[in-house]
Amino acid sequence: MGFYLRLFSYTIIRDFRQFENRKEKMTKTDNRKQRNAKRHYHNHKKKSAAAKRAKRVKRDMVSFLSLFDIEQYRMKAAAMNRKFVLHVGPTNSGKTYSAIQALRQCAKGAYLGPLRLLALEMFDTLNEYGCLCELLTGEEFVRVEGAHHTSSTIELCNFKEEYDVVVIDEAQLIADPYRGGNWTKAIFLVNAKEVHLCLSPDAENLICKIIEGFGAEYEVHRHERLAPLDFTGSIGGIDEVQDGDAVIVFSRRAVLATAGELQNIGKKASVIYGALPPVSRREEVRKFATGENTVVVSTDAIGMGLSLPIKRVVFREVTKFDGEQNRPLTPSEIKQIAGRAGRYGIYDRGEVVTMAARKMVKNALETENEPLEEITIPFPKEAIETGFAFDKLFDEWAMLPFTPGFCREDMSEARYLYMLLGRESRRIERELLYDLITCPVDVKNDKLTRYWLVCAMAISAGEIPEMPYFNTDTLEGCELQYKAFDIRHQILRRIGIEEPCMDEKMALCAKINNMLLDDKMNYRKRCRRCGRYLPATYPYGICDKCHRKVQR
Repeated sequence: MGFYLRLFSYTIIRDFRQFENRKEKMTKTDNRKQRNAKRHYHNHKKKSAAAKRAKRVKRDMVSFLSLFDIEQYRMKAAAMNRKFVLHVGPTNSGKTYSAIQALRQCAKGAYLGPLRLLALEMFDTLNEYGCLCELLTGEEFVRVEGAHHTSSTIELCNFKEEYDVVVIDEAQLIADPYRGGNWTKAIFLVNAKEVHLCLSPDAENLICKIIEGFGAEYEVHRHERLAPLDFTGSIGGIDEVQDGDAVIVFSRRAVLATAGELQNIGKKASVIYGALPPVSRREEVRKFATGENTVVVSTDAIGMGLSLPIKRVVFREVTKFDGEQNRPLTPSEIKQIAGRAGRYGIYDRGEVVTMAARKMVKNALETENEPLEEITIPFPKEAIETGFAFDKLFDEWAMLPFTPGFCREDMSEARYLYMLLGRESRRIERELLYDLITCPVDVKNDKLTRYWLVCAMAISAGEIPEMPYFNTDTLEGCELQYKAFDIRHQILRRIGIEEPCMDEKMALCAKINNMLLDDKMNYRKRCRRCGRYLPATYPYGICDKCHRKVQR
């Protein structure tokens, strides 16, 4: 009896303990489920609140940015008492010359151009006329005692000064998505009694509508080419290039290789391309203008404003890489470049010939350009004061609803530089941060972008950026070093330090000019298998003969 009683008691106790264990596990499970449920609930509330907050911020950003449409500029322009004079004409029609005559005769004036070289040319021209003028560009500020005129790039337009006459050159660039906002602000807001606009015919209707929109008085002076332009067919090869020709290709390598080919047949060539520093480019222009070199080889850098005694423009290429792909030139690009042929007082007529796509070039010269229909609205600098993150501001700016007749300034490069700074951007005061990320930098060049980052990080730490140290044993290295000096100067200028390193730049330019004096045969393209010389525009790395051997 006692045995069974003990067994029964043991069983009861065991079952009770198992029940208690199960109960404890169930309680723990229920507690865990409750905690998880509470956590999910709170997370959901947080996400929901964050989503609502993000939605509210987005709505506030859109509302703020939408205020900065063209209407705000129109109202400010309507309150100003100005007269506009439009000088409309193709290249080599004397429109800029006519505008400069009005600038010469006023007491205080300014020239605003798209390129440092053009600003420099007008600086020289006005001073030669006895009209004292100062030079202001991203690279330098040249003071002249007693000067009341300024020649500058359009980005440095002074909206606080009052002028008698302002000349705004290449006004058709108001449609450019990257830089057009500078022309928009200048046309709407520059403070001058008389504003002279130099523009191509395809921009006339657009500019007239703008001026009519804010009710200003204007008159139009139309200019015809001083030297007629003729398409005279094709040539067979580089050996048919003549003295006074400008051979057009679309890469630095092709420019130098073509100059090497010309040297091989006894012709000295000046070279002009985008990466060439302005001082060096000016020296190459001088050599061609004085007859020291008889031919010029250039990219489309020749197409805007450079005054050269060119008899014929020779298109060796009609496609260019635009940063994303190789594409054919547009008719307006062909006409802009071709228009450099013929120089009034030197050549009575300009000629255009081609080594490729004869029909394409001929048709482009005979086709009227499509009228421009859009102007670029600049990104509002007032956005600095809002506290919104710059990447979000740039994104919302790009996604604002499309308005016919207007496009918004492309801020993708500034956004890229902002994201490159990462968390470091939080340490920089917002106005300075905006100035840093809008500093002109070739973001497609990793070396220059990295150097910009080094400079920006130094500014963030309250230090002076270190000097650039690129290898200057090569032409490309010298060009990179020059651009890096420019980046450093631009960044220092944004914190109030004027240190352009002009001595170092001039030494680099002298070195570049010496390299360009050397045997340009070194730049000629060769087959990488047999070493045979190849045409500069040859698309492959090996010659046909080597290619056939490989195929066998």
